[in-house]
Amino acid sequence: MPRKIYRAIQAALTFRDSGGSYVLTLQNLGTTSGRLSAQVDRGAGSKPTRYKWKGVIQWALNPVVGDRVEILFGESDGILAPDANVGVADIAISEGDTTNLRRIGLVRAQAVVGGVNNISSGVVTILDRYFQVGVFNRSTTIGLQNTANTSLVIFTPMPDEIQ
Repeated sequence: MPRKIYRAIQAALTFRDSGGSYVLTLQNLGTTSGRLSAQVDRGAGSKPTRYKWKGVIQWALNPVVGDRVEILFGESDGILAPDANVGVADIAISEGDTTNLRRIGLVRAQAVVGGVNNISSGVVTILDRYFQVGVFNRSTTIGLQNTANTSLVIFTPMPDEIQ
């Protein structure tokens, strides 16, 4: 008898300036600069490998069509240093630091209007116990909104459910 495979949506993790699951300081993130979140410890034992990510980005002023923010990702097994080796707390990252982080997606300026949500999403596979989320503003002219928690990243575990 055939079985069906469904997705079992679990509680989302939010990465934002404050009040979320993990700190990722995006308020007033400058041009051509980035941040890496505090490290997530998923705990020991079996964990979902598939997560849906969603980036919500607001530029402070009118972005240019084509302005974009990279959504980045790094893992660690807890024995070796994490990907990019810049630390495990919410921290600023440089262009060079992005070299050893995985780019999992982009949030592009949809409209040339500042202060509105630009939203994109995708799927990432997480294999290690620990991970971090990064954001790098590729705009050369416009920083992100100078209001806390307007820009954020959401990770939602989506394990398979076999019935």
